[in-house]
Amino acid sequence: MDPESPLKQIRTYQGDVADALGRQNESLVSIQQQEALKRRTTGIPAEPSATEIEMGKKKNDFLFLLIGSVFFIIVGTLGAWFGYREYTRRTAPPAIIAPESRLISPDRETEINISLMNREDFTVKFAEIASGAGDEELVHLVARVGTTTPLRLATTAELFSLLQSRASGSLVRAFDKVFMLGVVGKNPFILVKLASFENAFAGMLAWENIMAEDLLPLFSASEELKVIAPGYVFRDVTVRNKDVRALYASSTPVLLYSFFDNNFLIITDSFDALQTLIDRLTRERLSR
Repeated sequence: MDPESPLKQIRTYQGDVADALGRQNESLVSIQQQEALKRRTTGIPAEPSATEIEMGKKKNDFLFLLIGSVFFIIVGTLGAWFGYREYTRRTAPPAIIAPESRLISPDRETEINISLMNREDFTVKFAEIASGAGDEELVHLVARVGTTTPLRLATTAELFSLLQSRASGSLVRAFDKVFMLGVVGKNPFILVKLASFENAFAGMLAWENIMAEDLLPLFSASEELKVIAPGYVFRDVTVRNKDVRALYASSTPVLLYSFFDNNFLIITDSFDALQTLIDRLTRERLSR
């Protein structure tokens, strides 16, 4: 037989290679199919493809980015809130603690220590403060006692002792310890919180005959009160539906007092001042 030509040998070799590659591919596909079938039957999940792995990485990266963004937003918001709160705390004006004796809102307050004062000293000091008040200004005189700070508020009993008042013990006990002393315009006043209205009412009636003299340190600017005759007595008057006991010198009241809602005693020397105090007490009651 004639030997094969070189061209035929090349073609035969190419065919053999192609057959071998086809068989190899078939074997690989067969192996993969068998492996997948085995995993399904045994419950073992199939291995993810390269595309699935890449998509999983992208999802994880996005999730981490989202969580990180939310975290920094929350931290930034909390930091801004704490910073703002600290700023407002540092820049806020200091809280003003009102003294307990501020029974109504004043236009101005001034404090004095009455611990070392006698009746004459107090008379001079109170007259000085009263003369410096504006025509319609309400000034609260905060009376304190003590030798070391903080000084405490003087009690009603301590004020009456300083005035050398001869009011009965039952009357003083009918007063609460809290009182407000001051001037409205040029008119002195004392506003006393009551512990017992019934005892205070009876005690005030019994005190009337010497009240003007006892309270002279507060009303020292009133020349009529200084020289009022013993025969003058308090009498009942009505001012805007309020019962008032008034001491007159001729046609002018020089001292008067009234009760407000059975909770407060008001002592002053003019009807205008009394009405101002009643109006402010009413506003304080309505605002609570």
